[in-house]
Amino acid sequence: MADNGAFSFELNGLDKIIDRLDDLEKDIETRLDATLTKLAMKIIHDAKRLAPNDSGDLEGALEVGELIQLIGLSSIDFGATVDVNDYSVIQHEGFNKSSLGKVITLKPGEKTLSKGNYRGYMPGKKYLANAIKLNEKLIKSELSKILEGW
Repeated sequence: MADNGAFSFELNGLDKIIDRLDDLEKDIETRLDATLTKLAMKIIHDAKRLAPNDSGDLEGALEVGELIQLIGLSSIDFGATVDVNDYSVIQHEGFNKSSLGKVITLKPGEKTLSKGNYRGYMPGKKYLANAIKLNEKLIKSELSKILEGW
């Protein structure tokens, strides 16, 4: 390089840095996908323990969906299958409306009550929300581990 008094600098190894960043991105995506799946399965396990079961098979209808990757974001659906979605929402919220519009509050029946307390929560309404609450610390801990070692 001729020294004509102009400022210049040279970077070597940029291709290696880019390759390393590409590897890092793939590794983080793999770790994130595995972690999201594991967490969703744990939440559904707990939701099944908290789901009311006086009629229907709500426990059997709770499932983890497929992992979705879109525009650099990963997500996973979990909850009740589509065929029992209306029933699951009614059970989750703990009320229904009659044909005349009257609100009917649902109370846990004998079978649901016989399940007993699970990690501080009784089975019945808000079973999925409570399963998420039960796992908040685990979710934060597991998601923070994804970046360990980088």
